Amino acid sequence: MTDYPVVHELGRIDVVEREDASALSRDVPGDLVTVQAAWPAFEGEFDSLQGRAMMGLVYDGVYRLSSVRLDRDDDNPLDLDETVIPGGTYLRLRLRGTAPEIYGQIGPAFDELFAHADHDTSRPHIEHYRREGEVDCLVPVRHIVDAR
Repeated sequence: MTDYPVVHELGRIDVVEREDASALSRDVPGDLVTVQAAWPAFEGEFDSLQGRAMMGLVYDGVYRLSSVRLDRDDDNPLDLDETVIPGGTYLRLRLRGTAPEIYGQIGPAFDELFAHADHDTSRPHIEHYRREGEVDCLVPVRHIVDAR
């Protein structure tokens, strides 16, 4: 069994526990061009991004743009979809760098995480955009397996 954290060239891999979180969302096809084009429009729906946890939930062929609900979202005036960002055990690799270069590291980060995990396919893997230049890549796991 691998001991965590694991230091990788892209960043440190940790085991984290997340709680379920209610969110507002919009689904788009999972291809990169569509996803990249959808983010500015989705973010533009909100009065402010201040205090928002913006996440991309990756399902088989679908990318769910999501923002964890804030108190000011009570009545959902934006007519966005309602979703739950699933909690549970995740492997996390936190990327740090500058945009847009950091976005090119997301795919390799997930490749590395999948190599360490018994992926729980009932939950999406998650891109959590923490702030400019910082992205958490999260893979849901059933249990932790040895690294390559």
